[in-house]
Amino acid sequence: MRVVVPVQTNDIHAKTVRRALHAKGHEAVLLHGSDYPTRREASIFVSNVGGVQWNLSEPALSLANEKFDVVWCRRLAPPVLPRTMHPGDEQIARRECRAFNRGFWDLVAPTALWINPIAGRERAASKPLQISEAIQSGLTVPHTLFSNDPREIRKFISQNPGETIYKAFYPAQWKMEEGAALLFTNEIGLNDLPDDEMLRLSPGIFQKKIDKDHELRVTFMGDYACSAKLLSQQHSEAKLDWRAAGKEIEAIPSELPGEIYEACRRLMSKLGIVFGCFDFVVTPQGEHVFLEVNEMGQFLWLEEINPDLLLLEGFCQFLIQGGLDRSWRAAGQVAHFKNFAEDSSDESASEHLHEPTPDYVLVSD
Repeated sequence: MRVVVPVQTNDIHAKTVRRALHAKGHEAVLLHGSDYPTRREASIFVSNVGGVQWNLSEPALSLANEKFDVVWCRRLAPPVLPRTMHPGDEQIARRECRAFNRGFWDLVAPTALWINPIAGRERAASKPLQISEAIQSGLTVPHTLFSNDPREIRKFISQNPGETIYKAFYPAQWKMEEGAALLFTNEIGLNDLPDDEMLRLSPGIFQKKIDKDHELRVTFMGDYACSAKLLSQQHSEAKLDWRAAGKEIEAIPSELPGEIYEACRRLMSKLGIVFGCFDFVVTPQGEHVFLEVNEMGQFLWLEEINPDLLLLEGFCQFLIQGGLDRSWRAAGQVAHFKNFAEDSSDESASEHLHEPTPDYVLVSD
């Protein structure tokens, strides 16, 4: 079984999965998107006689018309161009690179299983669409406003006094003199808002706060769901956003109610994805409230916290089998995260061969 994996540099998930697959006798080829176009050359040939052919070369790797069983669409990095380019030329070159890359991935593995298909990735990336489709799939969602309209934002907060939270569409970190400031989910009131002119410049996600007993992180691999109960309410800093506790949070294997499982599968079908990391709030009354699904979310951190959550083995089998059924259970020689997370090969030494992926999350203060 052969897997091709578009990645960004220093992707721990991709490197760990590659090592585990290699130990099982399978091959995973990592393609570093940031190498294009300065360190990667690629061509597509199309004719009536030869059909479609292609080749690609980047540091220490050369491919031509290779056959792959699976495309694990881990991270599609945007093109990285020299900073010395004229801004006008850079804009045109970036546009051309994006167009070529999309065409390349449309043709490189037409018969392979895609995890996830590009069209599904794009649909799942839309937070408003997610929420809308979640309702249609039978899931309960928070009362939500997506807006840059100061009047609507102020009205929404006024209708939910002391019970409104704000979330960004994308994660962000501000580079500080010492360390970085991270943007997490936060409570927000009318007095926290900037003036209207500033408020309308950046749309946000505003939701009515949901009372929590705990949270669930559910990783779907095909039909199989690995559910982890996150004890976020045991940490004062993580009551609104479990990410604030980092690896200090406790994760316990959990069961997902059948009706919630079926609703999640319907949502995945509507979005066009076969893998996804779901976030739920479970209220003190036991109601499951859907927050979002990340179509290519991080998942190995759960096994790092709790080795009983066999996510590495599950994901490897997902790739090898081309899907996992609902009743999958680990058997035989199991790949454990702790055995493959450490880089015992020369992978780290070879990272300098590749163009570093710009940190699109970190911004200057």
